[in-house]
Amino acid sequence: FYALFMIAIMGLGGYFYAYPAYQLTQEEDKIRQSMKQIPNQSRTQNLENIYGYTAQAEMLNQYPNYIVYIRFDELSDQTAPESVQDIIREFSCDGLNRLKNNSELVRKATLNVIKEDQHQFQYILKNKLGYEIFKYQQVMENCPNIAELYAYQNAEEIKQ
Repeated sequence: FYALFMIAIMGLGGYFYAYPAYQLTQEEDKIRQSMKQIPNQSRTQNLENIYGYTAQAEMLNQYPNYIVYIRFDELSDQTAPESVQDIIREFSCDGLNRLKNNSELVRKATLNVIKEDQHQFQYILKNKLGYEIFKYQQVMENCPNIAELYAYQNAEEIKQ
């Protein structure tokens, strides 16, 4: 009876120990599939908030690489304004901060997928004539806020 009891306790312990890892793996698979299914050539019309410039954007999903083309409607300069370059340099990493709105499981799974699959964004900015005026590539695991996001706990998680 004692041996049977010990096997049952060890089995339950193994289940409770392994279950969170199983949940994380399942969530990573779900997120990975979702990211792979982002439609190619997704378009955004009339981006108005790039320092007052109106632009059109198109994204190519070559998972785990995403290429974003941004064409400025009225900009004829040969180089993107410095203010626009700054926004583009920070755009992807700042976007990761939205993960704070997700559960710890989703947040950690997303960060793991970004790291394991080596996600990166490449931004190619063009003027109204179609000439390239700025190019920037961001490897997502190199974002300065990654470590903070792994460690982040929202108020609900702290209560538990």
